[in-house]
Amino acid sequence: MQLSPTIRSKNDLRAWRKADLEAAKLGRWRFWMGLQHPTIHFLRVLRRVEYVKNCRQGPIGKVERVILTVYFRLLSIYLGFTIPPNTCGPGLRLNHWGTIVISAEARIGARAHINVCVNLGLKDGKAPCLGDDVYIGPGAKLFGGIHLGNGVRIGANAVVNRSFPDNSILAGVPARLIGERSQEERPTDESV
Repeated sequence: MQLSPTIRSKNDLRAWRKADLEAAKLGRWRFWMGLQHPTIHFLRVLRRVEYVKNCRQGPIGKVERVILTVYFRLLSIYLGFTIPPNTCGPGLRLNHWGTIVISAEARIGARAHINVCVNLGLKDGKAPCLGDDVYIGPGAKLFGGIHLGNGVRIGANAVVNRSFPDNSILAGVPARLIGERSQEERPTDESV
């Protein structure tokens, strides 16, 4: 299933929320699950904020946008996330709640897994752009106008300050290529 690059309709909102649930290996959302899965609750609110920001115009949309933005901001502070709307693709998985900082200019593709204490920041006014199926280990820092391909794996506490191609495995300070994902490890269209 090919999803749009941003949420532009109610159907996109449903599809993106479903992709986020599938990334967390959950089948269906129930309202009481917010306490059990706070990161998924955060993603559901994030997707709603993106929908309202991108699709809802007029006075009712403005009121809804204000209320949702305040709630989203409070939830972000509580969980330690600084993840602006329209930066992360569908199927995002936040493995733990805690400090995660993503610049508003950064772009992350579909099905990304992000761990605690990750920072995607600006350098010279430019932010990272990541492909699909990226894994970012705990404590990793990515900054500058770098481009990482699809299927990239970044080790814990790595500092990535230059671009790398698809299926790279990165580690170290500064990050360097330590290997490539084998053909068997790469996601196929059927598994996505």
